[in-house]
Amino acid sequence: MSMSSPWLDIPLNDYEGHMAHPGVGQSSVIAELFDHAIMRWAPSSIAIIGCAGGNGFNKINPEVVKRVVAVDLNPQYIEKTRVRHTRRLPGLELLCADVQSESLNYGPVDLTYAALLFEYVDIDSALRTLKRNSRLGAALTTVLQLPHAAMPSVSPSPYRSLDCLASLMNLVAPEDLHSAARRAGFTSTDTAMVELASGKQFYVQNFKA
Repeated sequence: MSMSSPWLDIPLNDYEGHMAHPGVGQSSVIAELFDHAIMRWAPSSIAIIGCAGGNGFNKINPEVVKRVVAVDLNPQYIEKTRVRHTRRLPGLELLCADVQSESLNYGPVDLTYAALLFEYVDIDSALRTLKRNSRLGAALTTVLQLPHAAMPSVSPSPYRSLDCLASLMNLVAPEDLHSAARRAGFTSTDTAMVELASGKQFYVQNFKA
């Protein structure tokens, strides 16, 4: 992803409509996994990489999570997140940035959540950024989409602006992410498989910095 990324041309309404479409059904699962990570790791600070419009931010208790760093490449997504969530989350910090950049520094957090991110970035570059901005012992929860023999990587929906992602998306093998995370200085803790109503599967991997 770069500042000329196709992601900049996808309206947020299209993206959210696609992710919530009955034939896709991914937004609710991503939010639920985010909620599970918060409950499990009990962080006081969180970074959400590829935040879009703030899916799952309603799961954040601002009395417990004092700092929320939301990162996305698309400035329109960042602005919508600001409008939706700044009042309820006084500790919200919004960054329009590329996670692959060596200059991205937002300060150490207790938990990083990265769902359906690594399919679109250079894994090693992104993980170096996440490690650089993780406290010692911080958690990293990642969500990968697994290949499906009978379904395309980008599920069909009425939102045609997402068609451009088919050539951009690169499904990542869990073992490749595991190896890259280890190179970046993370240690694997556990994994889980989640099946969506569509029949596709997500692979959740948890690491410690």
